[in-house]
Amino acid sequence: MCFVFSCGKPKTKPQPPAVPPAPSSPLPQQPKESPSLPEYLPDPDISDAKAVPADKPPPAEKDMSPQSQSQAQPFAGSGAGPDIRIGLDAAAKEIRISAPGIFYVQAKSESARRQISGDITVRVAQEGQAAKTTQKPTGGAAESKPVFQIQAASFSRPENATEVRNNLAGKLSVPVAVRLNPETGTSQIRIGEFSTREEAQDYLPTVRLDYPDAFVVAGESVSVVVQGGGGKTVVALSGANGLNLADSDGFLIYPASDAAFLRVNGKAYRGSFEVFLNKSGRLTLVNQLAMEDYLFGVVPAEMNPDTYPEFAALAAQAIAARTYAIRNMGRFRSDGFDLTNDTRTQVYGGVDAEKPMTNDIVIQTSGIAIYHDGKPIDAMFMSTCGGRTEDAGLVYGTSSVPYLQSVVCAVDHEQEDEGVTLAGTPGIDGTFRALDGSLANRNIELARVIGLIPLVASVTLDSLSAPLGADEARRLIDAASSITKSSRRVPASAPGIVSRGGFIRQAAEVFFGGDEIQRRISRSDENYYMANLTDGANVPEPLRSTIAYLMQRRLWRPTAENAVDALAPMRRGDAIALLIDWLEAEKQDIMRRGDFVDFGGSKTDKANEVLNIKSGGSGREFRLSRNLQLFRVDMGQITPVREMKLIGAEKLAFHLNDKNEIDFLEIELSPSGAASDRLSYAATWKATLTRSSVAERLRDLAGDIGTFMDIQPSRLGYSGRAVQIQAVGSRRTATLNGYRVRNALGLRDSLFTLTREYNADGAVTSFTFSGRGFGHGVGLCQTGAYGMAKAGRSYTDILKTYYTGVDVKRAY
Repeated sequence: MCFVFSCGKPKTKPQPPAVPPAPSSPLPQQPKESPSLPEYLPDPDISDAKAVPADKPPPAEKDMSPQSQSQAQPFAGSGAGPDIRIGLDAAAKEIRISAPGIFYVQAKSESARRQISGDITVRVAQEGQAAKTTQKPTGGAAESKPVFQIQAASFSRPENATEVRNNLAGKLSVPVAVRLNPETGTSQIRIGEFSTREEAQDYLPTVRLDYPDAFVVAGESVSVVVQGGGGKTVVALSGANGLNLADSDGFLIYPASDAAFLRVNGKAYRGSFEVFLNKSGRLTLVNQLAMEDYLFGVVPAEMNPDTYPEFAALAAQAIAARTYAIRNMGRFRSDGFDLTNDTRTQVYGGVDAEKPMTNDIVIQTSGIAIYHDGKPIDAMFMSTCGGRTEDAGLVYGTSSVPYLQSVVCAVDHEQEDEGVTLAGTPGIDGTFRALDGSLANRNIELARVIGLIPLVASVTLDSLSAPLGADEARRLIDAASSITKSSRRVPASAPGIVSRGGFIRQAAEVFFGGDEIQRRISRSDENYYMANLTDGANVPEPLRSTIAYLMQRRLWRPTAENAVDALAPMRRGDAIALLIDWLEAEKQDIMRRGDFVDFGGSKTDKANEVLNIKSGGSGREFRLSRNLQLFRVDMGQITPVREMKLIGAEKLAFHLNDKNEIDFLEIELSPSGAASDRLSYAATWKATLTRSSVAERLRDLAGDIGTFMDIQPSRLGYSGRAVQIQAVGSRRTATLNGYRVRNALGLRDSLFTLTREYNADGAVTSFTFSGRGFGHGVGLCQTGAYGMAKAGRSYTDILKTYYTGVDVKRAY
């Protein structure tokens, strides 16, 4: 499971008895083959008998203000809760371990611990060889084992491939290699050594986050040592001062104290390590530590408190993560550990991932878990649900789970006064439409606030409809040119400037330059554009190239009758609206843009109204002017309004006056409506894939359906997710699980609408997915929890919203 930017490692093929699908975001686990989620089997160390009675309340929630999240010196840890074993790596050939001072090593076949210092290296070796030797044992036989890999990219320059390989190796726990293609001479990035194509396909979405065109290939076979009578594979450990140890069972490695963290390849972890050989002839590295100490490294890795600094949301995440760990203890017991450190279970980043705020929250909620019918739930969660979660049974093709139902991700705004209502002061006494049919109030109001025309109390419709005089026309054009820092001005003897054609020509030559217009427009261009105007044949010769230039750059529209109407008088409103369009084309910093986060001022004192606006990843507060011009943006039209309510995630465009106050504000309502996850960057998204790309990615899922032609959602869930999708081929149509299709295509979610592009023969050429959400859509929505917390909901309210019919109580 991971939050927004996290990604994980490959999943093992499920073996009976099936285990529940792991909570995961944004790359959740594939559905299991079991008909339903299995019943919970109590762990020997954590059972229902240890749960505190339901009438014992959890500790009171603390109202925490956001604090600095810079990593302070980590504390020793709580040591609370049962021990849990986390598999950090199961495919290593060599591991480097260190600690800041002394630490201890114990061979598993011995009882004594050795005190050591400095770095140690653990490898696979042959018994009797020096610890640093990595040759295959002579007494063992080597079997050829086919593997599947993911090819992420291909480079003509080997140094580029090496750089990418090193970067990926630092992010992934599976092997990453560079393979030279002897036929093309290119260097290919190959990821993983999967035993089946299905395992490689399950891991493919992780790679496609960074490399969308990655695909599965049959890789070179690997050699697996099969022991014979003449040699034995052991775990070898070497270090400073001639340290050389070997043990067939592996080693236990302990820190000198709770605060002297052990490190793997420089990354710090609480607790101890165990290293042993696995059935693939590689090293498995396990981190054993207390449950609460484990959660210190899980909660911020799943939900970054720097981005979502709300106590109730992070507390809900901590309790969900704890519940998931309790429920799934022993899930990978056959591999020697309980959970992985990646999206197959929960992302765990060790000490380096910890944050002071989340550490404090883990401590405050220590031992609290979520129960249904007396048993810990499978507390699934995802990044962004798109406004409504989905029934787990529909997503995974299993029986319905009573506590993982489809729920609305929103608070009741009728009961709470969330957000703020802004008031505007229109400067025009009505609506003015330009001759091209567009509503021009917005441009005229903007002309007032930037100083193109006087900022008078009100502009009348009669004055906007009146024809321009020659002197006013020159002043308007010259003033607009000055704003763009241009030195060009209207000549004193400009002919016909009061007509539509004369004004457009003179203004265009000042703005864009007569020479530039002549360079860009050929006689053929003139004829083409004039032929598509009703009065194009009558447009005067000097104006033809100007009109063609403006049409080509989409800076001018004809009248509602599709005409230039060159000889008609130029109306004042039309002139002002046109000049504003050109100003914004030439000077794009007139308006600033961002997303509304929250209201930081007084709702009763207009002089202290402040908007918190996020732009470019950072937020800033802006005070509102007393004379605010307010507009709503909807389907390309900008309409003046007197009031608008903002609750967060609205798109804003605004102008600042000389006091750094917002005096002109355009607002586009959030497409996510009032959903609590509307603040997520993945609340809405788009992705376009060619038909050939979709065919390639669905080949393994759909099988032999002939020539791939189309995909069609055939069943929708309660949230609108495509839970079944048909792949249409020339031979047959295959019905596929929508969640698996989403993974194969690399989409953020299966909540989308689908549009297609067709060629002249009527065949589909590409698909555009317009979607909402990020993840599998089941259980707790992380950004939705943040939105609910901002609206004043407690962590108990949040958990009981996303997990239906549950109890929140102590597990230990």
